[in-house]
Amino acid sequence: MNWWSLAGALMLMGAALAHSLVGEKVVLRRLYRRGGARAEVGRRAGDDPSTRRAVRLAWHSLSVSLMGYAAILMSAGVDYIAVRDGWSAIAPLITVTFVGLTLLSLIISRGRHIGWMWYAAGAAAAWLSAR
Repeated sequence: MNWWSLAGALMLMGAALAHSLVGEKVVLRRLYRRGGARAEVGRRAGDDPSTRRAVRLAWHSLSVSLMGYAAILMSAGVDYIAVRDGWSAIAPLITVTFVGLTLLSLIISRGRHIGWMWYAAGAAAAWLSAR
């Protein structure tokens, strides 16, 4: 049993669920809720239904990706002996991916989005799981 992998998997599952649920309820609904009729001239590109679907798809794609990484970490945590040889190659890739996400989140949000903390925790757990 690799407890670092399991801890990282649980954190990423929590982040994925929170991202989808809170994002759908707070961010996406607020983004698409606009009262009153507007003239066609004043419409924005984000009002187009296909654009809305694309934004929703991109939003939830991150959540699905987080769940995929969580599954990888979970499998390494539960059956570490079976994946030990390959894990030393996979864990650094997961670590680098989440370090990149951490930096991207920090830079774009200027540190105001909570996501960077979840990504950093995922990176740390992946790195420590390979030790």
